[in-house]
Amino acid sequence: MNHIINIFERSERHIRKLCGLSHQPRGRAVSSRCAGLVLVSAVVAFLTQTPALAQIAARYPRDKNIASDPAVIFADDFESYTNANQLATRRSKVAHVERMRIATEPGNRFSGVKALEMSLPISSREVGASLQKKNVNTDTLFVRVYQKWAPNYHVTGSNHNGIRIAGGTSPGPCTRAPANGRGFFIFILQNNLQGRQGETDPGYDHIYAYWPKQRSGCGDHWFPDGWVVPGGKGDWLLYPARYDDFRAMPNHLPQRNRWYCYEMMVRANTPWLNDGEVKWWVDGKLTADFLNLKIRSISTLQIDTAMLVLGANRTTQVVKKWYDNVVIAKHYIGPMVSP
Repeated sequence: MNHIINIFERSERHIRKLCGLSHQPRGRAVSSRCAGLVLVSAVVAFLTQTPALAQIAARYPRDKNIASDPAVIFADDFESYTNANQLATRRSKVAHVERMRIATEPGNRFSGVKALEMSLPISSREVGASLQKKNVNTDTLFVRVYQKWAPNYHVTGSNHNGIRIAGGTSPGPCTRAPANGRGFFIFILQNNLQGRQGETDPGYDHIYAYWPKQRSGCGDHWFPDGWVVPGGKGDWLLYPARYDDFRAMPNHLPQRNRWYCYEMMVRANTPWLNDGEVKWWVDGKLTADFLNLKIRSISTLQIDTAMLVLGANRTTQVVKKWYDNVVIAKHYIGPMVSP
């Protein structure tokens, strides 16, 4: 019940700002238009933030026919491929297919008899591989994937791996997202070593972010406990009144050689409000939630791309990671359920 109340109160605060009532007593009457906006906003937030009621996977045991759901944009269990070259038939772009393989070994697939393996060679320069789905064109996107790091997974340098959700066109690495919110944004749910206390391979879950308020020209790293690399305390800890819905959570360190269900959500803000959101779940448990974000200032800057990535700089050994049962949707997906 408290969760439901919090959702409605959060929605009311956003709409009161929109109606110019943020500094007036809550008991003061609002117009019928504003009252309607509060109700609609609360209902939408409730449906998208209450996984037990809204998860898509619960309606499709073992993900069978999940692609037919009207909220699903794309789904792939990799069962239909005999080799990695066929991945391009269902995607906008496949980068470095020579570093991919359809894995059939029992330990390297989560469900069914096949999964995707990405493998990076030893290299003194940056190397990578990715699967890209473009033209998703939405304001809210969820990406769920099962993933597993190799037993000896270890990268000492930069290591972008996991789920990437982006909007707009980036000129390239280490180019700041324009502060006016009219350029692009990139959020990657990844794991790599950032020197946090207690961190071991493959590194704590975190968001690698390019957005209008980024601190570093080469992107910022957001952790569930509110810490940001570089800089230490994130804005949500420095300015609690501005980010009054933020709740610090324990950092999550996955184990290597074990399958996890990761799901990431990005909600682009209403252009005149700070109501954007980036969050993720691990095995169906909410792991981090960054709210009250201003990611854009124009409605035409939408989420347009979803990717699975594995990239690293200065690899001293072969680096492998497996992906399976990916789903891209406009609503919360949730972990696969058994019949």
